[in-house]
Amino acid sequence: MKLRFGVLGATLVIASCASASTAMADGYYGPRGAYAPVPFVSWTGFYIGGHLGADWQDVDWRNVNLTGERVNNDATGFIGGGQAGYNQQFGNIVLGVETSLSGSTVSDDFRSAVNPAVRYSTDINTIFTVTGRLGVAADKWLVYAKAGYAGAEVDVSGRNTALPDRFSIDDWRNGWTVGGGLEYKIMRNISLGVEYSFIDLGSDHLHGTTATALPVNIVDHDVQVQSVTARVNVQLYRDEYRAPLK
Repeated sequence: MKLRFGVLGATLVIASCASASTAMADGYYGPRGAYAPVPFVSWTGFYIGGHLGADWQDVDWRNVNLTGERVNNDATGFIGGGQAGYNQQFGNIVLGVETSLSGSTVSDDFRSAVNPAVRYSTDINTIFTVTGRLGVAADKWLVYAKAGYAGAEVDVSGRNTALPDRFSIDDWRNGWTVGGGLEYKIMRNISLGVEYSFIDLGSDHLHGTTATALPVNIVDHDVQVQSVTARVNVQLYRDEYRAPLK
């Protein structure tokens, strides 16, 4: 009898070990609490990136004394540059700040109706912004609005091919910007997006002289720029291994 119970006990031990081995081979290592926590997509941290797209300007001169007429410089071009910023996520809300520096090819020639030999142009070369951002995150998606400071290097010029004579006035203009965008993470630390920006650089009176010493007075030189850009950002952080804040 003792021999039978001994054989039965040994058989049960061997069967238990075999079952445990099979479970381990199938990938089961214990209760659910033993699994590693699953990461959620976090937007918190620093990032750097680049952007490229199209921009267009609406520039109006109320009056220029050389020909005494109103001038309009409306044009489209390309814009590209880089951005860097920081985001802080609170639940689904994302607060951030971003700075960007862009180069633009926007330029337009206006032919004078008073003197066809005279052309006026406005070139917007460099655009700098510092904006605050407010967004809503949904896993890999982020939609946001932005607003803040904008400044740009604006070159206002004219030429008279009949004399010949010309003038050029370089002016750094300060203004404001608003806009919004959408981003999607294609990898843990890389996101693609699209963004719209509206920039108002205000109105300015400009004064200078031509190459032949003629005075130049421009009244109410208004500058507005809009752009749509594709963006790529590289996040300098990793997804967090915890549940998001409620």
